[in-house]
Formats: sequence, structure tokens, C-alpha cells
Amino acid sequence: MAIKVRLSVISVFIVIALGILTAVFLNLRFQEGKTQIENLNTKKGELQKELKELEVYGEWTLHFWQIRESIDILSERKIPEEKRQELAEQIWMISRTYHFDPLLILAITAQESHGNPQAVGRYRSGAESGAYGLMQLKIETAKQVGKRFGLEIRTREDLMRPEVNIALGSAYLMRLIGRYGDLKHAIIAYNLGPGALDKQLKTSRTLPTRYYENVLAKYRNLIRELDFPVKS
Repeated sequence: MAIKVRLSVISVFIVIALGILTAVFLNLRFQEGKTQIENLNTKKGELQKELKELEVYGEWTLHFWQIRESIDILSERKIPEEKRQELAEQIWMISRTYHFDPLLILAITAQESHGNPQAVGRYRSGAESGAYGLMQLKIETAKQVGKRFGLEIRTREDLMRPEVNIALGSAYLMRLIGRYGDLKHAIIAYNLGPGALDKQLKTSRTLPTRYYENVLAKYRNLIRELDFPVKS
């Protein structure tokens, strides 16, 4: 009888031991599976991040190509090849820094100077307006904007340098966008001057939009030239 009791106790211990071993085994399998899932999720996250980075790089490459081609279209060889490449890189960096559509900068350039870095602005009378270069900047405006970048503007020849004119013109446009918080008003102010626009806004007069509409038309023309769908 004692032997049977001992066998029963041993059997119980064996069953318990087997149960513990099974539980440990299942737990290890569970932990292993959980680790594998976590590893897979980590790898999935890394792949998604890499894909997103590739998408961004692809977008940057597309923007650079758009800029380079647009400069070729606008300049019509008025700007040397080496300078066009430099300008493309500069506008590309500006668009990344300010998160701004680079073709809009070029559309304003097309409207202002038709891509001619030696352009001299004139009134209808034929007298010089005091605006020079690709983005038709006036010396006083260029001096004010240039201080922020450590650029000293003295004469109109300084504004005939494409890289200087584009840098200051783009910075001036961004300043106007920040001032008005509205792209349309900023573009109108680029043409009229902020003082004149402020007066128009205070008197609640209908704003002159011809310049703004011409810039948008130039923007859409550039997109068509590049065989891209026109944005609405």
C-alpha cells in the first residue's frame, strides 16, 4: 500500500514537473515569437523610414531637374552654362530652406527680367526705374536685405550678378510672405512695394492683380514646358 502511495506521489510530481516544463517551453516559445514579431516590426519601421527618405530624395532630385531645365528655358543662353548650374543649386537650396516651390521664384524671374541677368528696369517713359538684374531689385531694397546675409550692395553691377540677385530677391519675397502671411499679397507687394500695398489694404480698395496673374501664368507655362500637369 505504501509503495502505491509513493508511486502516486511520484506520478503527481512527474505531472507537475511536466506541466512546469511545458509552461516554461511555451513561455520561451511565446517570448521567442514575441521577439521575432518585435524584430519584424523594427525592420518594417526601418524599411518605411528608408522608403520615406528615398521618396524625399526623389522629390529633391525632381525639383533640381525642374529648376535646371527652367533656367535653361528662361535664360536662352543669356547665362553661361557653369553659372546656370550654380544658380540651379542655389535655388534648390533656397527652396529646401524655405520649403518653397522653386518654380515660383523662377516664374517671378520670368515676369521681371525674362531671364536676363543684365536687365534694367524702365518706366513707360523710358527712364530707368532703378530695378536691376534677374529679379529686378532696387539698390536700397537689396542693401536692406543683404545686411542679413553679410552682403554689401553698392552699385547696380552688384545686382547684375545672377547668384547675388537671386539670393536677395528670394529672401525679399520670403520676407514679404512672412509679413503678409499670404502668397498673393506678397507677390503683389513684390511688384508694388509693401508701402503701396499697405495703403491699398487700409482703404479697402480692389487690389491690382494683373502682376500676380501674370506670375501665375508664367508659373503654369514653365510647368507646361517641363511636361508636368498644371496645378489648379
